[in-house]
Amino acid sequence: MSDIVKKETSTELKATDPITFGITPVSKSKINPQAVALVNEFLPELDEKTKFFDRNNSQSTLSMMSLTMLNGHSPHRMLRQVLAETEKRKMALAEAQVGHAKALKNIEKLQDKLFLDPDNNVLNAKLRAAFVSIEMMESKINGSFKDIATLITAYNNLKENYGIEDWSEEEFEKSEKKHHVRRGFELMYRNLMDGGRASTSTIEYMQQYGIHPQVGFVEVQGYITVVNELISKQQIPHSNHLEEFLDAMANKYYKEADKTTERIFGKTDITNTDIVSLIEKKDDKTKHSETE
Repeated sequence: MSDIVKKETSTELKATDPITFGITPVSKSKINPQAVALVNEFLPELDEKTKFFDRNNSQSTLSMMSLTMLNGHSPHRMLRQVLAETEKRKMALAEAQVGHAKALKNIEKLQDKLFLDPDNNVLNAKLRAAFVSIEMMESKINGSFKDIATLITAYNNLKENYGIEDWSEEEFEKSEKKHHVRRGFELMYRNLMDGGRASTSTIEYMQQYGIHPQVGFVEVQGYITVVNELISKQQIPHSNHLEEFLDAMANKYYKEADKTTERIFGKTDITNTDIVSLIEKKDDKTKHSETE
């Protein structure tokens, strides 16, 4: 019987561990035996280390870059991004589940054929390839699970850090004006650092949320001056210094957005609570069940 696969009486499928490669060459000059031996000796270790990188991003990159890109340090925006990133991986897992089931079925068929013809080199090679393929597939599946676990951890940490017990679409909508005002000042800072002038898009963005562009320009220019003075005195600020400035600007100016919505729509609060998703909260469910 082939040493690539062992047919069990149960339905359990087993691959040899580790997977190695070998062929019978027609022309021996085409295959370097020393290279084949080296691959078979060290490939298992490389395969083992490759499992560390079974996803596109590290936990650090996913948490500190993917969640803050275009969102800044807005807690509700970062929570929403966690949900978006999780949804993408859920879909990938669902699709991988189908592919994995098909791959297992293919392996089972090859095992059945090899049970009857264990010395068939073609079947042995196909089975070896099938096991390599499914191992790579399972590695990617594991990576998706690790990503989702990382996102869940980030989600819980965000809620704890910002004191968010529970939240809804309505609460998210209420946080949006402050987020966009903060973002406007952030873009103004980047513009002045990059080229010394505000871009047309940043000017328009700030204006849309009630911030007079020249006020934003002066505030940010003043902050840059303060930081330059700190650096000249060898007082090196952390990037948190910038984040705190942006937080301060958001808290100082977010109500300016209300004046803009009042001018355009005749009211300061434009969130229509009748069309947001109504999710019954846990406390409401408990009370409802107790009354039944």
